[in-house]
Amino acid sequence: MNTKKWIALLLALLTAFAMVGCGDNNTDQPIDIGPAETPAPTEAPDSGLGLAQPAAPVGMVAAGSIHTVGLRADGTAVSAGHDTVGQRKVSGWESLVFIAAGDTMTAGVKADGTLVLAGDGTALADSASWEAAAAWTGLHSVAIGKAHMAGLKTDGTAVAAGDNASGQCDVTGWSDVVAIAAGDAFTVGLTSAGTLMTAGTAPDVSAWKDVVSVSAGGDVIAALTKDGTALVSNGADVSAWSGLSSVAAGAFGVVGVKADGTVVAALSDASIDLSAEADVVSAAVGAQHVVLMHRDGTAAGYGANDDLQCAVDRFFLRPHVEGAFLIGFRPGLTIAEATTVLKALTGSETASFTKEDGTAAAPEDRIATGLTANSAEGTPLATVVLMGDVTCDGAIEEADAQAILDYLEKGTELSAAALRAASACPDGDWGKIRSFKATLNGEEKSYYTYTEANRVIAGVNVIRDYAAGTGKIAQYGDWNRATTTEESKFEAAYAENADTVGYMVLEGTNIDYPIMFDRTGKWYYNDHTFDKEKSESASVYSYYYAYGQNNVFTGHNSRPSGSMFHQLHHLQEFNLGEATCVHKKYCGKELKDLPDFNVYADRVWTVNLYGVETRYEIFAMYETKAGCSIEDTLYDNAWWGNHKKSSEAEVTEWVNKQIGLSEFKFDTTVTAEDTFLTVFTCGNEHADANENARLYFFLKRVD
Repeated sequence: MNTKKWIALLLALLTAFAMVGCGDNNTDQPIDIGPAETPAPTEAPDSGLGLAQPAAPVGMVAAGSIHTVGLRADGTAVSAGHDTVGQRKVSGWESLVFIAAGDTMTAGVKADGTLVLAGDGTALADSASWEAAAAWTGLHSVAIGKAHMAGLKTDGTAVAAGDNASGQCDVTGWSDVVAIAAGDAFTVGLTSAGTLMTAGTAPDVSAWKDVVSVSAGGDVIAALTKDGTALVSNGADVSAWSGLSSVAAGAFGVVGVKADGTVVAALSDASIDLSAEADVVSAAVGAQHVVLMHRDGTAAGYGANDDLQCAVDRFFLRPHVEGAFLIGFRPGLTIAEATTVLKALTGSETASFTKEDGTAAAPEDRIATGLTANSAEGTPLATVVLMGDVTCDGAIEEADAQAILDYLEKGTELSAAALRAASACPDGDWGKIRSFKATLNGEEKSYYTYTEANRVIAGVNVIRDYAAGTGKIAQYGDWNRATTTEESKFEAAYAENADTVGYMVLEGTNIDYPIMFDRTGKWYYNDHTFDKEKSESASVYSYYYAYGQNNVFTGHNSRPSGSMFHQLHHLQEFNLGEATCVHKKYCGKELKDLPDFNVYADRVWTVNLYGVETRYEIFAMYETKAGCSIEDTLYDNAWWGNHKKSSEAEVTEWVNKQIGLSEFKFDTTVTAEDTFLTVFTCGNEHADANENARLYFFLKRVD
């Protein structure tokens, strides 16, 4: 599954004009409007009128202040970082062709030219500006400043909304614009003649000529010229930069991406070294971090990461080659649109799709399982797999689910590509449907998705949900990501003991344990180890065997040994100002260098649970004292015996209760729609677990 082996080296243009990124005081996304093969001298675009809006994006990244967003080639979005005011609420966006990030907001342009927004309505100075921007139509791309946003329309004109104290929104009358960018208090537009116009307190760039793309952020403007060199307004020495294909600017500095996939940079943090990066096609610069996108659609982040804005290891932004298959196309994409994506992947203008009989697929046909994707000069690259399209007609419907059942029950034949399409639940998403039922040979049976055979069967449910409009089919799995510690340990533990349902490694502590569940006896691992030996220390174990709205697991407070979940108390005590473990009878350990809950990254735990590696943020923590009733401590607090609350009001009441009792104020926004993780152990000041003292941590899912 080495994608880079198959993906070619050059980024192709989506349309006659590529897209410019934009930033606030910290963000910008460049767009190339010249030919794809820079640094060869290029011509500036002839006209900004009638800018084409690409129907099939090929992926991009945008960097905000404390978050990062990515646009997948299927028109959906993914995000990383801190979701302080909802700026990461992009998971439901579809049909996107452009994306931009600001301080506390994210904007996406859809294929129909409309705008979707996420974040704080005050990001544009006032709610009226937010509403005005949300109503824009006919958009090609957008740019976000400190407290304003500008939009480029497909007719080459511009619009703006938000703070206008410096005149940064005075773009009325602009025309013949082919790209737009924004800094803190200015807007900059690129004309088809290769010159720049500005509004607001912008650096003087009036003398710049032969510009083919522009980027801005903070108080800096950067431009790519048609000869592959860079122009910057902040005085950075870029005289040696050459062979560039794009530039990105933000408050953190300027990054240049070369046509050969290497990177040059002039950043405020000179210790950041990007020289080892390769196969890079675009960059985004934020307030204190840089994000790079590679040819294969993966991403890498550098710089400040206290808010996990550089945690982009789960960004998979482009279709990918998996063995003999090419996976990642959006359902409903025409061959013409899919060819645009394929050209970007292969770097070949002769990329094409052929049918089984060797004839060319018609431009108006739909992308479908079984087609052959060809790179330069008709060389076969891989067989297309459209996840869920088992019947190979480009549609995903009940007939595809039935085809899987016929294969299993009646022995009908399915091609290798069709079988892969039937495995419609990618590796990283197995846990979402870890247990399911399917009727096979006239008998309803329960299955688990940990085995390859059951992975195919799982497709029945996934496809039916998609066809009914109640679920999605992911085209991007964990196809090219290095196995993490939690994943490798989970896999090893599961291979040894099939009762393993997850794994928890908590940095800064000695918590490093598999999570167990025994289906025949719920409490088995309360007094048995992973090796099924009787022990007072026992195991960390889950209360459930399937993923739900609240996922609960616990472990003993092994004070004499300081093992199992005892160090949850160290986290509690350290963050409440204790210098030494209060349970001096056994422990008495000095508390230092533990995760600091004042730092966002330190209160986010990565847990592999039910086969899904997921990030959760703590929103409440407290300890109940001995002598409390079991109802007040365990059953209600842990949401025990009630896997899913019956109403929004109940969930809200439960959430508010935990936040109200919390010993540490996390200031985290929590809603009834969130997915939760509840982790607890016995309290420190009691002699017997039956005295009901408990230490609780309540977390919400944040990825």
